Amino acid sequence: MPTIPNNEQFVGISSSQDLVEKGSAQTNSARTIYTYSDLKLGSQSAVANTGTIISFSETEIYNTSAAAGTGNITNDLTNAQLGIVQKLYHQEGSAPTVPAGWILVGSGTYSTTALNIIYAEWCGGTRVEYWIAQPA
Repeated sequence: MPTIPNNEQFVGISSSQDLVEKGSAQTNSARTIYTYSDLKLGSQSAVANTGTIISFSETEIYNTSAAAGTGNITNDLTNAQLGIVQKLYHQEGSAPTVPAGWILVGSGTYSTTALNIIYAEWCGGTRVEYWIAQPA
């Protein structure tokens, strides 16, 4: 999907139509025109999943706040894509282990008495940066 620079405007017309702006000499050849379909192609909804085997090939939310995951966390890095951040609801009486390549960022710690929301982002190789929060 194209990235829209902050000095561009969204114009809701077909990209096959030529546009001459009123009072301007700029046309499609001089200005990028983004269509609704351009923007829609870049949007991605999260997929609901369960368990604690985290993959990074599509955006997913693992478990729910009402049915949190338990047990140790593992990952499947097959077809992992940069920029995907996964959300994992987890609650257990002891902190789970994570793969060796997972690096905790920030000061959040796992709570053994509350729901934990763990966010994880694959950064290349086996490195996954993750952070932990609890609902207020």
